[in-house]
Amino acid sequence: MSAVPRRIGLLAPLSGILVPLERVPDPVFAQRTVGDGVSIDPTSCDVLAPAAGLVTLLHRAAHALAITTDEGVEVLVHIGVDTVGLNGKGFTARVSQGDRVAAGQPLISFDADLIARSAPSLLTQVLVTNRERISALTVATGLVDAGRSVILDVELAAAPSVDGAPVTEATAVSADIRLPNRQGLHARPAAVVAAAAKAFRADIRLLRGADAANAKSVTSILLLATNPHDAIRVSATGPDAAAAVSALAELLACGSGESQASGESAVPAAGPVPAAVAAPAIPAAPTDPRKLAGVSASPGVALGKVAQVRRTAISVAEQGAGLERERAHLDAALTRARQQISAQQAANSGAASRILDAHLELLADPELIDLAVAGLAGGRSAGFAWREAYSRYAARLEALASALLRERAGDVRDVGGRVLGLLAGVTTAPLEFAPGSILIADELTPSETASLDAGRVLGLCTTGGGPTSHAAILARALGLPAVCGVDRAALELEDGTAVLLDGTGGTLLKNPDETEVAAARAVMGR
Repeated sequence: MSAVPRRIGLLAPLSGILVPLERVPDPVFAQRTVGDGVSIDPTSCDVLAPAAGLVTLLHRAAHALAITTDEGVEVLVHIGVDTVGLNGKGFTARVSQGDRVAAGQPLISFDADLIARSAPSLLTQVLVTNRERISALTVATGLVDAGRSVILDVELAAAPSVDGAPVTEATAVSADIRLPNRQGLHARPAAVVAAAAKAFRADIRLLRGADAANAKSVTSILLLATNPHDAIRVSATGPDAAAAVSALAELLACGSGESQASGESAVPAAGPVPAAVAAPAIPAAPTDPRKLAGVSASPGVALGKVAQVRRTAISVAEQGAGLERERAHLDAALTRARQQISAQQAANSGAASRILDAHLELLADPELIDLAVAGLAGGRSAGFAWREAYSRYAARLEALASALLRERAGDVRDVGGRVLGLLAGVTTAPLEFAPGSILIADELTPSETASLDAGRVLGLCTTGGGPTSHAAILARALGLPAVCGVDRAALELEDGTAVLLDGTGGTLLKNPDETEVAAARAVMGR
């Protein structure tokens, strides 16, 4: 018999007027990326604990703090918008990370006048960040008094049990871990961390300052947008919290599967990432109208004929046929997609196998699946809800500052498109082209690139992507010259047009003359 769900009330940390999250002038909060809850337009300046618990996060700038309640609910209080840039000016912490606090205890004091002059908004967010631990959240409205008014009524999900006995909840937090990864936690180490986290029953979070990521979600880890040497902590709540924190802290400290001591690149490349500006292998006049410029993605030269990669957009109905039926449809498509990727992985090795590992983790990503299921609950079809979910995650990755992480959006769209095709009943056969083809596309997905026949395809040219995209990495693994970011005029070239692809110089030359062909063959024969 499952435990009866419990309820807790979270108190207002500040006096003021409650404001819906949708009105917060920051999409990270307004779109509930960090968590669900409410915002307060404050009339007081002392932040009080919304509940009793453990201070699991106190940002160095003292503008944000998180408490894990005794019931295992993670509550983040974030003072103002874009206040991290104040670097602590105007904030005074009254507690330390690791302290136990009582409900209503002072946590942080702040200078409202100074912050109002320096930040876009004083709106203070109170968020539940581990939404999977709750079954319902009721948000109050109107005026509230700090330490007295209940602003969030939280109904906890039924606690798991073993042999009928409730499982004891525990909370553990690691010390700071400096990331040794040269590119931070990009797709491959993120997949390693997520896979390791899923071995534990505890809810596990990676914390960096005021930001938190679900350690069991590859996309959540990627959106944390970590950098080399970032200080990360592991926080866990659940029956095996201590073991989870110990295991993941050790994994992160050792590079999450990347051998830094041996100089292994954080990008699983089969060769060096080409320089952004490289000397052309085949010199040509810079004003030559036949020449389209891009960026080197994989070195080498190829002579061949254009083969345009064209795809048909997949259409899905918006309205579903009921939650139970649509969920079964989604689960079946996810299972079939896993089978397809596993089969493709068995036929590959090296960089391709590692990238497909990350794709398998994306298919099991709890936050991505939860987002899709939320769409199903709203009456959407499995196809529509899934497309909305993965498109939203891809868009968030594309908005990150790191070029490497932006290009991981291609992996999300690749995996998402595979499942969408299965949901829509669209058969996606491997790309097949005539011998001597040079492929031109808006973008090639990693799975498409991994399935190419290098005996027929001589080179790749895309208008999108970059040299650290997984498609570019696979092109180098296959030994195929590749150019990315080329002028979109390339998409207008007719199939069969003779072209010279200079992967080293990052150019595509249409209709090369005899002299240019001879020069290219001389380079290819070296």
